[in-house]
Amino acid sequence: MRALFILLFVPLLAFAQAGGPPFIPVNLMKVSESPVTNTVDAVGALIAEDSVVLRPEIDGRIDKLLFKEGQPVKKGAVLVVLDSAEQRARLAAAQADLGLAESRYKRSEELVAKNFISRQALDEARANLDILRARRQQEQVALNKTILRAPFSGVIGLRQVSPGAYVSKGSDLVRLDALGNLKLEVPVPETYLSLVRIGLPITLTVDALPGQTFSGTVHAIDPVVDPVSRNVRVRARIPNPKGQLKPGMFARATADLGGKTSAILLPEQVIVPKSDGSYVFLAVDGKAELRKVTLGKREPGRVEIVSGVKAGDTVVLDGQIKLRPGVPVVTLEQAAQMMKKKLADKPR
Repeated sequence: MRALFILLFVPLLAFAQAGGPPFIPVNLMKVSESPVTNTVDAVGALIAEDSVVLRPEIDGRIDKLLFKEGQPVKKGAVLVVLDSAEQRARLAAAQADLGLAESRYKRSEELVAKNFISRQALDEARANLDILRARRQQEQVALNKTILRAPFSGVIGLRQVSPGAYVSKGSDLVRLDALGNLKLEVPVPETYLSLVRIGLPITLTVDALPGQTFSGTVHAIDPVVDPVSRNVRVRARIPNPKGQLKPGMFARATADLGGKTSAILLPEQVIVPKSDGSYVFLAVDGKAELRKVTLGKREPGRVEIVSGVKAGDTVVLDGQIKLRPGVPVVTLEQAAQMMKKKLADKPR
C-alpha cells in the first residue's frame, strides 16, 4: 500500500503543479467502535496468608523438637522446647521468697493492729510483697519462653537446628506458613484505580501448574499511589484448599474491571505526536483536518481514542507527513482513477 502511495504521489504532484487540482492521495479508514473487555493484567509472586520464622526470646539449649518437617500443625501446638532447668530453679526461689514475704506481711498487719510497729513498717512490708510477686511473675514468663508454640495453624518448614544445639535469642529455628489462603500483591496503574474495588474477582495462572486456572478476590488496596511508577499496590486473596499453590510461585493475574464494552481503537500509525499532545488527521469534506485526541488504553498495534474522534469519522492512515490542514485529500483508488482518466484524455 505504501509503495502504491509513492507511485501515485509523484505523478499526481506533477499533475497538480501542471495546473491540476492540488490534492494528496492517502489511505483512509472509516472509524467504528470495537468491542472491548476492560481488563488489567499484572504479575507477582504468591505470599502466604500468614508467615513467621520461629525464634526464641531467650538464650538456651534446645531440649526437644516436637514437629515433623513439612507437616501441618495446629495453632497452639508445642513445636520447640528449650532446656528449662535454670528457669524452674529461679521460679522456685522466687516462689519461696514470695511465701516468706506474705508471712511477714501478715505478721506486720497483726502488729500494727496492736500498735507494736508503725504504719510505715507495714507499708514497707507491702511494697516488698509486691516486688516479690512481680519477680515471681517475671520468672514465670521466662519459664514460659522456653516453650515455643505455633501462633497459627499452618505447615511447618525445614528446621534450621538440631536437639542439643545452643541458640541465642533471635536465632532462626523453623518457618511456619499458613497455606489455606495465599495472597498476591500486584501493581495496578492509577488509571484503573476508580474501577478496582474490594471483592473484585480475579483469575490467575502459575508457571508451575500449566493449564490450571485459580480464582481469588481483591481484599486490600493501598491508599497511596507510588509517585515514581504511578502504580497502586493491590492485594488479592486466593483460596488454596488443596495446597497446590506455594508461596513464592510466579503468578499472572487478570481482572475484568467492567465499565466500557466498546471503544474506538485506531492503529498506532495514525497518531501524530506533538509537543502539546497527540493528534490525528481526518478527512472532512474532502480536506485534511488536524484534530487533537485523548489517548487511552494501548494494546499491541492499536490505541484507544477516548475523545476527539467519534464513530463515522474518516481518519488518515498514512501519508501524514505530506499533509497540512485544509489540503484536499482523496483515496488511493480515487487517485488511480483520476490518473487513468487524465492519461486517457491526454492528446496522442
